[in-house]
Amino acid sequence: MMAIWFHRWHRRLGIVTALLVLLLSTSGLFLNHTEQFKLDRRYIHNELLLSWYNIRPPQNPVSFHHGQDWVTRIGDRLYFNDQELEQRSEVLWGIAVQQEMIVLALKDKLLLLSMDGRQIEKLDGYDGVPGGMTAIGVNEYDELVIRAAHGDYLVDLNALAWQDYDEIAAQWSQPGVLPTELEQDLLYLYRGKGLSLERLLLDLHSGRLLGNAGVYIVDVAALLFIFLALSGSWMWWRRR
Repeated sequence: MMAIWFHRWHRRLGIVTALLVLLLSTSGLFLNHTEQFKLDRRYIHNELLLSWYNIRPPQNPVSFHHGQDWVTRIGDRLYFNDQELEQRSEVLWGIAVQQEMIVLALKDKLLLLSMDGRQIEKLDGYDGVPGGMTAIGVNEYDELVIRAAHGDYLVDLNALAWQDYDEIAAQWSQPGVLPTELEQDLLYLYRGKGLSLERLLLDLHSGRLLGNAGVYIVDVAALLFIFLALSGSWMWWRRR
């Protein structure tokens, strides 16, 4: 009688757990080869999944432009038009153009870009960039001016000279309103790099994709696997 009961439940539970075994085995196999498949560099763009993970831009974009070119900060990511820059910053005070370069004022840093958005150089306190920077602009002679915690500075990028004044009359960089199409593209890019395929597979493998309930489901599945292994072994032993 006991053997019949074990056989019956072994068969039923085997059918129920087959899908979970397939899911865990497949996800585990891919995760075991993350580097080969570049899972940490492949991103999910599905709106439903991004919303499920609550991946949204932390705030409205902050943008400055020169002519038709826009520099935008979303969170700590920086974009030149629709191209993401390697440099990260939670601050973007503005931009100015000098000597065929676009100069970005970040938190205690200046980032120099070519006119097509390629990074040329990064200047910080070791190069003389004053602390507490709050604005960037140009004076009437089109010379670079920075406003910092201890006053205004006239900047010579060639000599890396920082001449300080109490105040300099300047046209300070002001944020602008992004063109709607570019804003939508940037928000799509931002969200699209918020969820990697590796993270999705890890959460799927552990059950965390469904929150705490998913973890418990995987725990129950593990107990079922143990039961199937023990019941199958017991039935095999009895047949011998």
